[in-house]
Amino acid sequence: MRKKNYLYIGIILLSINIFNDNLFALYSYLRQRININTIGLEKFNICQPLQDKLEEYTYNFRSNISVSILDDSGDFIADINGQTPRIPASNQKILSSAFSLDILGPYYTLDTSLKQINAGSIYIEASGDPDFDKSQLEDLINVLKNTNYNLRAKTPIIVKKSNPKNWWPSSWSYADRGEEYGAPITKYSIASNASMNSLINPIDNFIYELETALRKKNLSKKYFVKSVNENYPIDYISTIKVIKSAPLYILLNLVNSESHNFTAEVIFRHSVSDWSHDFPNLKYNNWIKDQNFNSNNFIFADASGLSRKNRVTTYGLSQFLRRMKFNRFSDYYFSSFSILGVRGSLANVKAPVKLKGRILAKSGRLNNVRSVSGLILGKGKFFSIIVNNMDNSTKHIMNILSIVDNTDNCN
Repeated sequence: MRKKNYLYIGIILLSINIFNDNLFALYSYLRQRININTIGLEKFNICQPLQDKLEEYTYNFRSNISVSILDDSGDFIADINGQTPRIPASNQKILSSAFSLDILGPYYTLDTSLKQINAGSIYIEASGDPDFDKSQLEDLINVLKNTNYNLRAKTPIIVKKSNPKNWWPSSWSYADRGEEYGAPITKYSIASNASMNSLINPIDNFIYELETALRKKNLSKKYFVKSVNENYPIDYISTIKVIKSAPLYILLNLVNSESHNFTAEVIFRHSVSDWSHDFPNLKYNNWIKDQNFNSNNFIFADASGLSRKNRVTTYGLSQFLRRMKFNRFSDYYFSSFSILGVRGSLANVKAPVKLKGRILAKSGRLNNVRSVSGLILGKGKFFSIIVNNMDNSTKHIMNILSIVDNTDNCN
């Protein structure tokens, strides 16, 4: 009787904790929506000394650059071509990663599961874990050593094929698709489907590695790999084993700090529950509109920024970064950015000593494109700088940030 009472008490306490967690999550979301919906519209309150310095510095290449500097109080204190749409490169991840985090939450994982299905077959359900590798594949199937099997016939391990048309966003160039940074985006991935060069057929590669692992574990006499169409119905009975990815807030470091295209694309597809990756995407577009900033001239062609069809404005990006300060997951979001001279894609950038460790930002690079957007720590300033079709662009971006950092008479 006493044990039953303890059990009932435990269930009640657990229910209360779950209720409280859900209530707090709802409260956090509602507070976020209220703050974003009621945020004051940013105004142009130009700091003339800063504006004059930036105009003088950019005089010879003004048509190639956009600069927006936004005070955290909501004033644009400097702006050069801020509303001109430009190719953002990986600054596109600023938007898509925020969307994925807001939709999925920081603890979402990309699971690779081994499942028992009807008639005794085995099914591998994958989800595009960017870190899933050969050793984890061996670990996944190792549990099959202890399962019963048919002595008369091998048991199939089912892998679903997918349409090659959906492996890449349609606007990615064929040259990029052949590079490691342009690896095909599929659920079945071994080390992000990238080696020295992008894999030609990631599903066949997964099957090859699976067959190799079966032989290595002495399981090839019991099991064989069967590939089926992506629409093949799966009616599974139970889950045998699951290998989880790192939680989403860790994966965001790959996306934003390391600028990993595959991870950005995979988590975006989880966010929209659609692996066709068609644009425009209604769910994404509606979410962008809900953030209450100016995205009128934005064009979305992918989640990672590898497409040259993407367009954004520095005016809109700087506004968006300010909005993300009100997001319930803002700490996870901004902590995924690079730190100038310290970590990520900005770790080895030549920059003035005074700026090192004080620029928290997302960088982007394509041929003839360089972009950096983020925060100047200790200054309370959001910034977005995009350069298209210009030499020495990184050097110019660092010089512009130095000018902003060293101009204090903007009250």
